[in-house]
Amino acid sequence: MASLIPGKAAGETSVGGNWLFGLIYWKNGDKDKAEYSFDETRIISNRLIDLGRAYSPIEIYGDLAAVYAFRGVKDKAYEYLRIADQNPRPRLWLVTWIKNDPSFDSIRNEPEFQKILRNMEAKYQAEHERVRKWLEENGKL
Repeated sequence: MASLIPGKAAGETSVGGNWLFGLIYWKNGDKDKAEYSFDETRIISNRLIDLGRAYSPIEIYGDLAAVYAFRGVKDKAYEYLRIADQNPRPRLWLVTWIKNDPSFDSIRNEPEFQKILRNMEAKYQAEHERVRKWLEENGKL
């Protein structure tokens, strides 16, 4: 089956954000296309990790966590969230995405999810403060 991403040529493969198309298909009642998008994300992401060619190591683990969380496979979702949380300086977009994405609704209120999210937020805030201080010290702010 060709990629389900609108505008992609037959035979081209893209994984970044493909799970999001799965979520959209699911919400619109097309479960087959949704499952295909989720499976495609999982298979291609794992292959890229195995080859050491992940398009963005932190993002790829977040994508996998989103797929597994949406599917209710909590142990795998947490496995990939913990890997994503290993980033010592998470970007705001990552923290915001994980905090708000509906794919994580199945685990959002669980203590482990909240712990990972708090940890990411704390690391982001610490880096934000470090950069602010540097900017002040160097007359840039």
